[in-house]
Amino acid sequence: MELKWLRTFLLTAKLQNYRKVAESLHMTQPAISSQIKLLEQSLGASLFRKEGRRITLTSFGRSFIPEAQSLIAHYEDMMHRTSRMQQGYNSSLSIAITPLLVDSVFPAILRKFAEDHPEVELEITVAESFDLQELVEDAKVDVALSCLKSTAVHMSCVNLVDEPISLVIAHDGWDTETAPVLDPVEIMATSIIFTDHHPSYWPSLKQQIKDNVSSYRFVKVSQSHAAKRFILEGMGVSFLPLFTARREIQEGRLLPVETPFLELPTSSIFALFNSDDQKISGFVDYLRRFKVT
Repeated sequence: MELKWLRTFLLTAKLQNYRKVAESLHMTQPAISSQIKLLEQSLGASLFRKEGRRITLTSFGRSFIPEAQSLIAHYEDMMHRTSRMQQGYNSSLSIAITPLLVDSVFPAILRKFAEDHPEVELEITVAESFDLQELVEDAKVDVALSCLKSTAVHMSCVNLVDEPISLVIAHDGWDTETAPVLDPVEIMATSIIFTDHHPSYWPSLKQQIKDNVSSYRFVKVSQSHAAKRFILEGMGVSFLPLFTARREIQEGRLLPVETPFLELPTSSIFALFNSDDQKISGFVDYLRRFKVT
């Protein structure tokens, strides 16, 4: 029995049409028919019956579908494990992160972890903070780094960092000695303010802006890296966690502006995980050694 016969069988069971299967696999219809016959001979039972130009599954064919899926999954898992061993891995760690961390020093910390632990195969998923807890609960990832605390009592939730946020604008080209004083109220009154790209701090912050700025224009942007890009293009301003803009501020492309009349919240990053596995807790402890942002 060959693996390609099983794949051809599953596609034929789904489409129930040799012509469509042949087109999908870029093969001839006789070649498809031949593979199905060889599989039937190997199993000693018929998988399909012909009804005019149509083909339908036999009862044995229907019951064989999960077996074929299981055989293919087992083979692919074996090949993945073999590949891992050949690359020197003896364990894996799946991590889900909020898009906010992609624009931080976290990738550099991850690179350092991979250098210090070459035996660990890393798998990275980027998802919104609202979805990260569910990924951990469903055991789709080992650990998630989220902007939101866990609401599940059984789940471990470790605060890795609290970072201030700031009003951020495109750099105006002036140096620090000769630059005119920036008026944050005027900036917000005359610029588009990109909002709602963080899951927790925007509702209260927007209310404070409404209370202190007579004229304002809010535009919702779903992700912080998009808001930052729009700011760099001179399209508007926003309030960002400083770790997402630190590099651009150091390079002189963005400028933080003080807003003393606002009570600015902080942006936190939490590690969410279910297991007491030493590998996971060791990774979280490793992150706590650094300033994740």
